Amino acid sequence: MKKSILLTFAIAVASLWIGYGFDAPAPASEGGPGSVAVGNPGGFARTPSPGRVREVTAYNVGVKEQTNDQPCLGATGENLCRLVARGLKVCAANFVAPKSILHIEGYGECIVLDRMNRRFAHRVDIAMREDEADKAREFGVQRRHVKVKPVQP
Repeated sequence: MKKSILLTFAIAVASLWIGYGFDAPAPASEGGPGSVAVGNPGGFARTPSPGRVREVTAYNVGVKEQTNDQPCLGATGENLCRLVARGLKVCAANFVAPKSILHIEGYGECIVLDRMNRRFAHRVDIAMREDEADKAREFGVQRRHVKVKPVQP
């Protein structure tokens, strides 16, 4: 009985740890894909770059079912439909202050102008146009390295 309780507890802790995101060092950039530096058997950078691996998803601004009753209005009060149509890269995230800039591996920089449901505290949601529903669905859930860009004075 005690073993099953301990096993259940261990599984619950592991699930929470994974669900809340974890810091993963960035892979070493020396050499090339699959190469491991001598004296660095894990293949990880000795000083990981600031940031962390996070779940990244996509949503369509202007779609009530994916947002709320005011689908174009972001958490900052901006008209996200208009901004995304102009080509601005907008995203939603709860772990940084509004108007922060995030650098997402393989995507580039986006500005945080929206928030997500609180259960997605460590996730980033990339805003796409209303007519790009297939593209957002195809994007799915990806794990990418996300860095918060420092604020320039």
